Amino acid sequence: MVLSDSVHIARRFQRSIRIDTDHDDLRALEGFVCPKSSADVLIAIGHHVSETGHGAFTWTGPYGSGKSSLVVALGALLSGDKERVAQATTAVGKSAAKSVLDALPPKTKGWLTVPVVGRRAEAA
Repeated sequence: MVLSDSVHIARRFQRSIRIDTDHDDLRALEGFVCPKSSADVLIAIGHHVSETGHGAFTWTGPYGSGKSSLVVALGALLSGDKERVAQATTAVGKSAAKSVLDALPPKTKGWLTVPVVGRRAEAA
């Protein structure tokens, strides 16, 4: 018997989330567990953007803390796509999802999210 026949490793443990490739993938949030502190960040961002109109923000934290997953969840929540919204609502919790959607209503087509990923490089 091959080990892979009896052991299944959930997708979330197989690789890290990549914002640029996973932002519109329904499977990206499978098994994502959103801690209350992360849900609170989403709520705060929603209120801040709603109240000030400022749409740029930065999230920092240690490697593996869930920043990319949270970005994918926020993008899905605001997408306007029923399946993605439902999945993100499950991931972040109904209360947090409602707060974010109340602050940033997606209207008919949802918000356009543009995944931008940077990296360090030598100056040319």
